[in-house]
Amino acid sequence: MPGSWELKQNNAVLVAILHTDTTSIAWALGLRNLIVPGQIIALAGMPFDHARNVAAMRALESRAEYLFFLDSDVVPPHNTILRLLAHNKPIISALYCRRSPPAGVPVMIKNGMWVTQFPPNAVIEVDLVGAGCLLIHRQILEKLPPSRPEHGKHWFDWKVDMAGILPPSECLSEDFSFCLNVKKHLGIPILVDTSIQCRHIGFSEAGYGTLQPCEARPAT
Repeated sequence: MPGSWELKQNNAVLVAILHTDTTSIAWALGLRNLIVPGQIIALAGMPFDHARNVAAMRALESRAEYLFFLDSDVVPPHNTILRLLAHNKPIISALYCRRSPPAGVPVMIKNGMWVTQFPPNAVIEVDLVGAGCLLIHRQILEKLPPSRPEHGKHWFDWKVDMAGILPPSECLSEDFSFCLNVKKHLGIPILVDTSIQCRHIGFSEAGYGTLQPCEARPAT
């Protein structure tokens, strides 16, 4: 099959791929191997928050029960979506690590600090997590109050550049601000499955505690 293979199911997942730069062979091979119980849409040429809001609207317009975000520099294990679905949770992420400083640190925050120590092969609760490999149930999108609807930012809102306007703890990227609102307005915990460890790739590749040249592999 020329791409990742898809399973048409009533309990479907809409996979939204956010693309902002060149796509590596390593990532393309990972996508080809990914089991997708649903359909894929690709979004490019938009700011992160706008692209994620478009994906959320598309998910609600479709019959998809879940929205799964996959960034075009994150390579998950081939059965990641199925493993996340098996937890039957409203929101849960796989684990991937930063390529920018502090490199090799998981993209998740608890009590204002990057989470660097965590139990392996466990589901843990954090405060904030990146949306590079994130599964969200449609009920969260249906129930979450809009952030700044006047700017077309219902669910995801980039607030990094709002220093002096918002408290420092709220000047967050669009995925972190989404997590903050989910916890604040819905009281739903943000979960991470630490057994599902992804590769975060570009010209370099980040893993837990490592940063090295990217390697293309035929299987993930």
